[in-house]
Amino acid sequence: MRIEKDGLGELSIPEDVYYGIQSFRASKNFPISGTQVHPELIKTFLLLKRACAVANEKAQVLDNEKSTAIQDAVDKLLGEDYLKHFIVDAYQAGAGTSQNMNANEVIANKANVLLGGGLGTYDHIHPNDHVNMSQSTNDTYPTAMRLATLNLSKQLVLELQRLSHAFKDKAQEFDLVIKSGRTHLQDAVPIRLGQEFGAYETTIDHLIEILIYSQDYLRELGLGGSAVGTGINVPHGFRDYALIELQEYFEDEDLHMAENMCSAMQSQLPMMVFSNALRVIALELTRICNDLRLLSSGPANGLGEINLPSTQPGSSIMPGKVNPSILEMANQVFYKVLGNDQAMAYAIQAGQLELNVMMPVMAQLALESTHILTNTLKTLRELCINDIEANVEVCAKYAAQTSQIVTALNPVIGYAKAAELTKESLRTKKTVIELVREQGLLSEDQIKDLLDPKKLTVPH
Repeated sequence: MRIEKDGLGELSIPEDVYYGIQSFRASKNFPISGTQVHPELIKTFLLLKRACAVANEKAQVLDNEKSTAIQDAVDKLLGEDYLKHFIVDAYQAGAGTSQNMNANEVIANKANVLLGGGLGTYDHIHPNDHVNMSQSTNDTYPTAMRLATLNLSKQLVLELQRLSHAFKDKAQEFDLVIKSGRTHLQDAVPIRLGQEFGAYETTIDHLIEILIYSQDYLRELGLGGSAVGTGINVPHGFRDYALIELQEYFEDEDLHMAENMCSAMQSQLPMMVFSNALRVIALELTRICNDLRLLSSGPANGLGEINLPSTQPGSSIMPGKVNPSILEMANQVFYKVLGNDQAMAYAIQAGQLELNVMMPVMAQLALESTHILTNTLKTLRELCINDIEANVEVCAKYAAQTSQIVTALNPVIGYAKAAELTKESLRTKKTVIELVREQGLLSEDQIKDLLDPKKLTVPH
């Protein structure tokens, strides 16, 4: 063990660890979930500290030896199993001070070792004086939170795009499959199965637009605002130098510093906008997955218009039963995302005066939702959507049976007469076309022209 000191006294810490006394205190104070802070946030914190070291050197407040040691420490850590050094629970003290200090201590200890010093001595590089130079938790944590969320969400955009393409492929494959439309879960006029899947594609394209729009809010950074947005202890040029480094690390030319640093401390609106985008995605995909479960219901006593790929047995007692397992998993994930968004809303409104201290839970919620959504969409596409098959005969049967095909006759025989045909069709179990022929209401040419399901599903 080694002994370290802080303002609260001394503690014994394992002698071979990179974290220090403040990280250790926090790990003991918050044995809450057993869940580590999301790896993307930890990686982002390391890169942020590297950028700050470069910026401090260029601003001439940190000498080259110390700046280089910090940069080298980060580079070495990123090439190792660095996650084991971050021991603070995801649910921790407000604002993320514990997480910021965990990063400061790990980097400082790594740098000291590289310079020939010992762990916990901080003879060459100090966590606060050097690694945290020109910074506060209050500007580094929201910066890291936004950058981590932005970076992780790029893969979500790609998965949404791939899902859109998958629905597009199915829309083309099912383009000639005629079926009965349904409104209020009751029979409606005919539609093509391809049109239903094409509508799903369009919806997802809209979701992509919303998500990309929300990402722009995450590109506004408050680094350099220091404790309350006034920039205390931040040297001239630091913000610009740091921004250049961050743009290089995160391959994003649109990153920019907030015009009002005080606002960047007080408000975490960007996280709420992004979370709302995830909420909309979850809501719409829930609806689509529910549709697919309904369309595949049966197989003998449901709609049975599509077949889902079989992925696993569906029952421990009913032999041969297969369930829509992938869609069920997806729905559960979407509900979790909706719950996270509600928690985000409570956290966002909890800011007081110069700071919103609820940032640790904001970061965890946004990153968790982004992570599980991304993985879910990949699984949904690969194990479900790509291999959906149409039951062409079943679809055609329902299309022929729907009494609402009579809607096409309104301009010829009027609404009232059409309504009578609908009632008689339901009563006699005869199709509308059979009744029209029996009653001599239309010639065969008119029937072919007005009641051809294919024609009924082509927009004019």
